[in-house]
Amino acid sequence: MIHFLIELPTWLLIRTSGILSYLTLFVGMAIGIAYSFPQFKGHRKGQLLRWHTHANLTGMGFALLHTVLLIIDTFMPFDWAEILIPFSAQNNPVLTGLGTIAMYGLLLVLFTTDIRNKLKRKVWLALHMLSYPIFALSMLHGIFLGTDSKQGWAAAMYIATAIILVGLTLVRFQMSSRKRQVKVGHTKPL
Repeated sequence: MIHFLIELPTWLLIRTSGILSYLTLFVGMAIGIAYSFPQFKGHRKGQLLRWHTHANLTGMGFALLHTVLLIIDTFMPFDWAEILIPFSAQNNPVLTGLGTIAMYGLLLVLFTTDIRNKLKRKVWLALHMLSYPIFALSMLHGIFLGTDSKQGWAAAMYIATAIILVGLTLVRFQMSSRKRQVKVGHTKPL
């Protein structure tokens, strides 16, 4: 078994699992933001919630795989303390620490979502909004530590995902702002 693990193309798997984690978490966030749009109701809204949950759990799975592979990598192995304790890695402690904090944050968001019925809505929502800084930490971790980041496709991926999430968030805020204005009678609905 150990011989099999040593012969794995771990560096390729580490990079691939990191990128897949980032992309599936991006999809989860984009769907989560779209979930709040008033156009989605009933069955479609339920379907969005399932996709949102599935994408985030898949992203977490890829992130955990990314982490475990760092432990067994023979080229630049990390020990458990370097992975689990933020900013303790020998190589690139700050950027590795950002990845560790993002992982803990993601676990917190997923866990509190599972127990949201036991939390006050405002508490759950505040914790769920941590998804934004967690995603930013993941993006910084990938941009500055990822070995593929200097390639055009990777740069385009990071730029596109950031623009899409910022755009969706702005649309979300605009819609909620209009909704609040209609409730207090400042504007007429369209």
